[in-house]
Amino acid sequence: MKDHKHFLSILLLAGSSLLLHACSFSFEVLSTPTSAPAVADVFTPTPQVLESTPDQTSVNDTVELASSDSDRLGLCFSYPQGYTQLPSTDIVEIIAPDLPGTDTKGLFWIEISDSYDRTAEKIADEDMTFAAGVDVGRWTETLDGEQAVVLDGMPGQDFQRRVYVVHEQTLYVLAFMPTRSENKVANDQMEALYNAVTSSWTWSPCSARE
Repeated sequence: MKDHKHFLSILLLAGSSLLLHACSFSFEVLSTPTSAPAVADVFTPTPQVLESTPDQTSVNDTVELASSDSDRLGLCFSYPQGYTQLPSTDIVEIIAPDLPGTDTKGLFWIEISDSYDRTAEKIADEDMTFAAGVDVGRWTETLDGEQAVVLDGMPGQDFQRRVYVVHEQTLYVLAFMPTRSENKVANDQMEALYNAVTSSWTWSPCSARE
């Protein structure tokens, strides 16, 4: 009888253990959340906005040559606003604004002399002899009715663009510097000077262009 009771106790203990294990397994299954599949972040690049660089060689705002110099020299022209006409009693000289980290900047001046009955083309040919070994560009412009010869790349402190024009037996050489410079900004300043001066050039009286 005692063995029978002992056997029943073992059965009850085993049954209880199985029941507890089943409940525990059920709880773990029910309490485990379903993991959602990971979604990779999609990188959308922000479109780059390209800033436009203003054309440094075109000129909208200009300043006229001082009237005292126009009357004295018998010519008129404009130059870019922000550039400076240096005070001088002999020559006209226009300089561009300073550039950071360099002494190079756009520069324009005028050389005036007697043509000695030579044409602008003849004088340009003579000056070409000083440019041996240099690939000098050459073309023509018209300055208020007078044909001018342009030599680009003439030797000097820096390479120069020189414009030769004869008016009433007087030779005018318009010198622009630097040309062909590795300093692009200084080169653009020179181009701005060249475009402003040559496009506005007239012989006195200045009112004739209005």
